[in-house]
Amino acid sequence: MSHTRGAAPLVAALFMLTVGTHATAQTLLNPDLSVIGDFRAVFRPGNAADSTGTNEFSFVAEEIELAYNGYLNPYMRADAFIGFHIAEEAIDVEEFNLTVLRGLPLSLQFNAGRYLLDFGKINTQHSHQWAWIEFPLMIRTMLGEEGLRTDGARVTTLVAIGESALGLSASAFSSGAFAHEHEEHAEEEEEAAPEIMGSGRVSLFSQLSETWSAEIGGSYLGGTYDPAEQLGVNMGAIDGKLRWRPNTYGSFVWIFEAMSSDREVAEEDSVSFTVVKVKAKGAFTEVQYQWRKRWDAGGFFDWTEDATIEDAETTAVGAFLGFNPVEETARISLVYRHETSDLYDFEDDSVTLQFLWSLGPHKAHTF
Repeated sequence: MSHTRGAAPLVAALFMLTVGTHATAQTLLNPDLSVIGDFRAVFRPGNAADSTGTNEFSFVAEEIELAYNGYLNPYMRADAFIGFHIAEEAIDVEEFNLTVLRGLPLSLQFNAGRYLLDFGKINTQHSHQWAWIEFPLMIRTMLGEEGLRTDGARVTTLVAIGESALGLSASAFSSGAFAHEHEEHAEEEEEAAPEIMGSGRVSLFSQLSETWSAEIGGSYLGGTYDPAEQLGVNMGAIDGKLRWRPNTYGSFVWIFEAMSSDREVAEEDSVSFTVVKVKAKGAFTEVQYQWRKRWDAGGFFDWTEDATIEDAETTAVGAFLGFNPVEETARISLVYRHETSDLYDFEDDSVTLQFLWSLGPHKAHTF
């Protein structure tokens, strides 16, 4: 993701805008405003700390996210999400888009702007929705370190099939979303006009019983992602979610997602330039059990092959414990993660204590 340096002036401007908005009388045109904070205390044992260039124990102000959401009229709404990465002093415009909700033929909805691409399920979510905290490894290598946010347009629709719902979507977006993954061609990419890429997703949600529900989905993404070198990519994904919720005090959730990537990669040295195809696969799965209204726990398995380097794998396993003091306005999580990779020769162990909170209608965590 592209970040803008020098966050202080924009932070101040947004703060004054927020104060000014709420200091006056509310009208129907004022959007919902939410502020979500993510603060962490991270522990790494000596070897992992030395290898990653961090302290054994550190406090990390991970992110503050501002969410603006509201209806423009009965037919349209607008959404904007702006992330402030405190340690990096960087600003990330995560989403800003316009959605036509009704009035189109065939019950279609239309979305234009910057949005989280619905390739797979996890990429459509903000990281504060996850009990495991980190982006899955396959998303980092195949889509980007912070997932894939695209500048484009898409159409979606929902079709009722008995007790189930079939979701369909199609997107056309700029290939510039992939540019950050190929810094060696940054100058050429700046000179070449971005290509238009495409993606589609099909999902089926079914209420199996009063307490059980399930969703399965399939996605495709393809096109020329590097217009300077005319490099192409084809990707596929499948995902699933099974949920049991007998009451408001307990639940069990299992999710699974897998991706495959077939990408052309440029390899060059002082005398030659070649294009090779790198095929990669990855998978992520997580289970989460909520046994009381405020407590939940679970574990995850995370594995991927690198999308740009052949025969390089990374694997992580971990567990988490979560406490929600008051419904969904705050969450305290303890997360253990153990990661190994062919890309480095050390084991990365970490224990993270996360303090997540939400001020406003956009909640910090979705059960």
